[in-house]
Amino acid sequence: MSENRHRRNSYDGIAGLYDSARPPYPEALFDDIAAYARLDESARLLEVGCGTGQATVSMARRGFTIDAVELGAQLGSIARQKLSAFPKANIICADFETISLPREIYDLLFSATAFHWIDPAIRFHKARELLKPSGALALFWHRPTLTDLSRPYLEPLQSVYERVAPELVRDFSPPPHPEDLRTEYHELITASGLFGHLTISKHYVTTEYSAAAYVNLLGTFSDHRSLDAGKRERLLAGIETLINREFNGVIIRETVALLYLAQGL
Repeated sequence: MSENRHRRNSYDGIAGLYDSARPPYPEALFDDIAAYARLDESARLLEVGCGTGQATVSMARRGFTIDAVELGAQLGSIARQKLSAFPKANIICADFETISLPREIYDLLFSATAFHWIDPAIRFHKARELLKPSGALALFWHRPTLTDLSRPYLEPLQSVYERVAPELVRDFSPPPHPEDLRTEYHELITASGLFGHLTISKHYVTTEYSAAAYVNLLGTFSDHRSLDAGKRERLLAGIETLINREFNGVIIRETVALLYLAQGL
């Protein structure tokens, strides 16, 4: 199994932690999607990599029919429980890269912090095949950013990484200011030649975490999961101790919910 696939599959073993620790997306982001794609309650949506259903629930509340594909059985089980009140939402336990789905039936394909795991050789082509001629693509991620609000935490945290797990910060660069956030999928979507009318929206999010909640979040990141278990425990314990000792048990994390919207050509 390749390292990329191993890291992708590792989330299923921590499905409960993933569900409790990962932050939600702003509801305004879903409003942007619905407006761009001109969705109404008759719309049929496909989600790639629904995880435990954080984004799925927000879309299901809007009355859409949703087929949500999730590779992990445990992740999908939690999503299915959360979506039990939405009969128009269907969780499919499968690999998006190999699943056979009807062509040209979806008004929107969306993916929340998951599309980067899909094979670059097929992801845009398969998305385009499954969408109606007028169908839309919505891809979004939480991207870390840095302003004076969270800057005081950066150097002390880095010192823990350098001491315990230097391999995670060997090529580290500080997160950018929200206005300077790199939008790499702009180039990838455009280069596919399959989608146009590209729009990018950014929703700035500030989250205050307790020390325990913050290390739970870190424990769901794929690079942290790839560490030897003992090293990972030492790293997270060191970070939790630092936050409790130097920052009164609270840390602020800044992110931008970065949304790419495009329409099939």
